[in-house]
Amino acid sequence: MSEEKPQKYNDKRPLPRQHRRCPKVDYHGRRIYMVTLCTEGRHPLLGELIGGSPETAAVEPSPLGLRVVQCWKSIPLIQKQLAQKKAETTGQPCRREISLIDCQLMPDHFHGILFVHSEMDISLGDVIRGFMTGCTKAFRELQVSPTEERRPLWEKGFHDRVLSHSGQLQNMINYVRDNPRRLWLRRHNPELFRLHRQTEVRGLTFTSLGNHFLLDWPVRQLVEMSRCASEEQVEERLQEVLTEARSGAVTYTAAISQGEKLIARTLREQCFPQVVLLCDGFPAADSPEARYFKPGGPYFEACADGRMLLLEPSEAVFQTPAIVEATNRALLQKSEARHTSYSGLAGDSQRYRFVALNQIGRWLAEER
Repeated sequence: MSEEKPQKYNDKRPLPRQHRRCPKVDYHGRRIYMVTLCTEGRHPLLGELIGGSPETAAVEPSPLGLRVVQCWKSIPLIQKQLAQKKAETTGQPCRREISLIDCQLMPDHFHGILFVHSEMDISLGDVIRGFMTGCTKAFRELQVSPTEERRPLWEKGFHDRVLSHSGQLQNMINYVRDNPRRLWLRRHNPELFRLHRQTEVRGLTFTSLGNHFLLDWPVRQLVEMSRCASEEQVEERLQEVLTEARSGAVTYTAAISQGEKLIARTLREQCFPQVVLLCDGFPAADSPEARYFKPGGPYFEACADGRMLLLEPSEAVFQTPAIVEATNRALLQKSEARHTSYSGLAGDSQRYRFVALNQIGRWLAEER
């Protein structure tokens, strides 16, 4: 997920019970991982959100939550025990291969960051399953009702992210520690984080999330920049957009090209309102992610402050005759500018849809 876009979903959406795993990672090597485990049914078994403001938000652990944290702290021992069992059959020496970096307990899930120092004979999955088993044992010990004993503590599997570039570790730590504040904001501003599947805007239908009052703003402007725009052209357009924003305009943008991204980021950093058009930016209505979806990173902050609305056109919008005509006309103009021919693009191609987003934005931003 890029800085300018919330997490994307495509046609290969995960089935229920599947979790985000990193491709081409064998989970044995030297890496830093962030893992996330959710309670079965997202029941708030691990603690309670407290605090009277976002700045004071915290999670007060339940007795089970305290045991979960204890189990997390025992992961190096779990790894050592598993490695010793493996060493008995391989004859390889047992090494201390895992250290813990940070963790955050939430009412219905748990985040942890750990460092695998060297290639392991066992996988990260083996270690996390050992952690989950310890937590489940504590869950059973704390239960008093025989009927509850049959309920699992965790969902099957876990989510993970792998540190892949410089600076990402601190971002991971900041994200984990910021979870209570973000939960506080969501609970106290539920309408700003509710997915609306049938939002009608000027005759078109969208999935939306954020401040819908921005749609009624009387002054609007569209940001559309070619991928070939020079730095000077982008800077000139940025200053024009900022001037309009300071005069009260709401900016519509798809934030696709680098120039569009730069302008959108600058507007966001200076706290100007935006309507951002997405392509495949929300989970499917019937997916397990839909219930708990929230925009990522800076998009979350802007939505929480009421400064952003996210719009994803429905399939019908992309097939609207006026949008199809405007998109093909724009693609033809782009081809003529490059002195190439244009014979049409498939309506479901990424190139076509990115250009269509800007035409949809133009449709919404123009006075009607």
